[in-house]
Order: sequence, then structure tokens, then C-alpha cells
Amino acid sequence: MHLYVIRHGQSTMNIGQGGGANCDLSEIGYWQAEQIPSFFQNIRIKAIYSSPLRRAIHSALPLSRFCGLPVILVPEMSEMFLEQWTDYRDYEWKSCSEIVSDYSDVRFLHTHDANKPWWPVWPEIPSGVRARVRSFYDAHIAPDLDTDEHIVVFGHGQSTADLKQIANPGDTIPVYNAGIVEFIMNSAGKCESAVVHTDHLGAHVSD
Repeated sequence: MHLYVIRHGQSTMNIGQGGGANCDLSEIGYWQAEQIPSFFQNIRIKAIYSSPLRRAIHSALPLSRFCGLPVILVPEMSEMFLEQWTDYRDYEWKSCSEIVSDYSDVRFLHTHDANKPWWPVWPEIPSGVRARVRSFYDAHIAPDLDTDEHIVVFGHGQSTADLKQIANPGDTIPVYNAGIVEFIMNSAGKCESAVVHTDHLGAHVSD
């Protein structure tokens, strides 16, 4: 199986332009997102998963349109809701139905009860982030380990870092905005190859 782990494109918060807990992409971030499909032009993708936060969804949509696949929203891939980040506690998050109504090609993971809040309970600790990412991997990524499928996951700095560590323990590949980390996994769940792709980003490579 090929697993592609992608951090969202550059956000307004990444460059000190604010935007709060659910900030959008910067102008460069939108450009980065539009470059991602070029990497996958000769790859048949099975599924595109994404955190439900705006910056991750907007990073995944160009690939979704290119492939004709929906963006499947994964609460477990959300940003950290750390105690010191009180804006994540205080933000008025949209419900599942409200988010889905905002986009034509987005839906929540079928295992998530759409009548319940999707965002993590604040405050979180880092080990809690790893645990939720692990639960997603075990339930929705691991079943394809013995196949030749190509699966793409969009997340945040910490959730993508955790997913990389789960796929390849000890992984040290940097998490670049809109960089594509490709893991080739064998049927036993062992990583046989791990490489980061950034050529599609030109000069706009940042961690």
C-alpha cells in the first residue's frame, strides 16, 4: 500500500496573519494546494481523507476535484486542542451538517456519528492526539495494507507527525506545508520506503 501524508498548505496563522483556530490558507497556501494534483496525475487514488478544519479541507479540495473523489473528513486528524490554546476551546465550531453543506464534495467518515460534535474535547495532551490518530490508522488505513491501493491523508503539524510515526516508527522526515510524504507499506504493516516530495512546491517549501 502507498500512504501519502500531507500537512495543509501554508495558513494565515503560519505567517502571523491571524485567523484564529479555524484559520484559512494564505495566498501561497492556496497556490500550494493547487500544485498537489500534479504529483498524483499518474496515480490512481482510492480515498482522500482530511481533518475537518478549514485549512485542511481547502488543501484537499483541488486533489478531490482532480480525481473526482470526495474529501472524507476525519475528526481524528484534527489539530491539537492543547490547554494553552484557549482559542480552540472558545471557537464556535460548525456541526457536521453545516460543514458538509458548505462544500459539494465533502462528507464525514462513515464511522463518525454526524449528530455528535466532531472536534476533540479540550484540553488535550499530546498522547491523546497520538491515540486518536492511531485509532483512525488502525480502523481505516491498516485494512488496506495487503493491497496496492493509494491513500491520501491531509492533516496538521502534529496529526501528520503522529501518522508518520505510526506508519514508520522513528520517522524524521520534516512536515512541510503541502509537502507529500510517501510511505510504501507491506502487508505486515512495516514501512519499506519513506520519502518526502516537494518538487511540486517550487520555491514555496516551508516547514
